[in-house]
Amino acid sequence: MSFADYLRDRISSDYKNLMIQKLEEIRQQTEELRNSLTPSLNQNHETLRDIMRNEFSSIQALLEKELDSSQGRMTGYLNTLIENHISGWYHSDVSQFEQQLEVLLSDIVSNLPVPVKKKSSDLESLSDLMRKIDQQNTQSEILNSLLMHIAGWVDRAVLFVVKGDQAAGWAALGLAREWDTNRVRSLKLTLNKQTILTEVAKTGEIEFGTADKYPDNGEIYLAVGNKFPRSVVACPIHVRGKIAGILYCDLDQDFSEKPDVPELLYLATRAAGLAIDLLPIRPKVAISAKETVQTAPPPVQVTPPPIPTVPPPLPAVIETVSQVLEPEPELVQEELPEPELEQVPEEEAEGTVMMPPVTAAPVIPVIPEEEHKLHDDAKRFARLLISEIKLYNEAQVAAGREHRDLYDRLRDDIERSRRMYTDRVPVHIHSATNYFYEELVRTLANGDPTLLGM
Repeated sequence: MSFADYLRDRISSDYKNLMIQKLEEIRQQTEELRNSLTPSLNQNHETLRDIMRNEFSSIQALLEKELDSSQGRMTGYLNTLIENHISGWYHSDVSQFEQQLEVLLSDIVSNLPVPVKKKSSDLESLSDLMRKIDQQNTQSEILNSLLMHIAGWVDRAVLFVVKGDQAAGWAALGLAREWDTNRVRSLKLTLNKQTILTEVAKTGEIEFGTADKYPDNGEIYLAVGNKFPRSVVACPIHVRGKIAGILYCDLDQDFSEKPDVPELLYLATRAAGLAIDLLPIRPKVAISAKETVQTAPPPVQVTPPPIPTVPPPLPAVIETVSQVLEPEPELVQEELPEPELEQVPEEEAEGTVMMPPVTAAPVIPVIPEEEHKLHDDAKRFARLLISEIKLYNEAQVAAGREHRDLYDRLRDDIERSRRMYTDRVPVHIHSATNYFYEELVRTLANGDPTLLGM
């Protein structure tokens, strides 16, 4: 190899190494520059983002402040506008419209429908009780009717006879099955404690309120069945100006739910007391009526049809206690004297013909033609109720007929059906007839009322 070739190869190799070295240096410097620039760019980016966030928050706060301010100004403006409008309308002159307004009001009133007046169920019930009491002839029957009727007004009731400082039980309703007549009449409560009975005996007026109104009322609740009611009421029964008895009643409801019950009981007991007072006068009234009839022209004699035998009504048993009404309660301690006929002066007696008492023929009720369907419906409904009792209690019916105690065995079913009968049949039908009892004797007792055991 010549020196020139050697030199050329040598220079080429050195140049090549030098180029490689320079390129490596450039790469290292580039890497160092990149590493130095990256943290700075990230930091600048974060700083820029924080600045933008702060600017946006400031702009948002400014907008909200301006919005609230604008809303407040708008609300104030609208309120002022409304007040001015209302004030102007209120103080404006409307006299020119008075005539039109009167015509409009007159048209409205004239076109209003007349409200339908509804009958008061309480008043109807009270009237029904008055009619039943008027039909009774003894103290027992009057008090029996009273107890039977108030069963729909109260939950429990006990009729006490007042004797000195003691109240003795005579009849009850709504108590447990074990309360028979003997147990009711063995009930004795003294009238020297702070009870509602004592207050009635002392004042002679009706008393009612919550069960805890009087501190010793608990003795009454323990005596009549260990049941603490929510409301109680007691009414005196006045006979000849004295408190002869007290009707105690209680309810499982507040009087706010049944506000008319105290007044209904007060009127009922007053009516019963007055009816007992008037019992001795009724024969005199009857004689006077007969004498009046004698002075009238004789009516056309009509042969009346045979009078059907009406069995006695059911005893006053309301779900629990069998009311045996003999003997009568001693509501009147002394015997009432026979009423004396008023003496007629001699100058007025001239020309007066004194007729002896005449036994009047029994009054035969005449059923109007339009009432026949109501009576037939009542008979049919009574037959349906009694037949249902017989259908579902065949064993009890057979045993009751054998031992002659049908009523005691089927008391709950009979009384439930009787209430359904009185609720559905019109008052003037079931108060004047005995269809339910007749069907009871016919279907359950095979026509023999002694099998009922009443």
